[in-house]
Amino acid sequence: MGFLEPLFNLPIEVNVTDFLYERELKNYDGQKLLKLGLQIQSLDPEMATFAMQYCRSNTTLCQDEGYAFALAQKSEFILLIINPELGKLAEIEHIQYYPLSLLFELMLDRQVISYDFLQQGLSNITTMTRCHLLRKEAEDCLFKIIQRKSPKVH
Repeated sequence: MGFLEPLFNLPIEVNVTDFLYERELKNYDGQKLLKLGLQIQSLDPEMATFAMQYCRSNTTLCQDEGYAFALAQKSEFILLIINPELGKLAEIEHIQYYPLSLLFELMLDRQVISYDFLQQGLSNITTMTRCHLLRKEAEDCLFKIIQRKSPKVH
């Protein structure tokens, strides 16, 4: 079992843009993710143009974030973020969003993943990812999980 599979045991619908799927998930056992329930959403030309405009005017956003933002705005999906600047933009545009760490906490609370498995997955992200924002989010979440797992001392 990989790190993404437990996500599909949550009572949520997982949508990604076709761009993200092709670039990042297709070769990460993409067919299995589709069978588990991953939904791929295509951006029409208007949405893609909208996304690129946001990326040009907000240089802290990457192309994937711009596409996800456009999809969330057009389809009224909840946006999952790791970039605080994307969260600020979502607030301005009245788009509902959650930080990635909330998803990990939900996975623990719903017991679809063990502490140890999540801790190992987050540790892998902190050492293997190229994305500094994802690495930071994983490090912060890993710290919270270790604190949550540790007994409280009075």
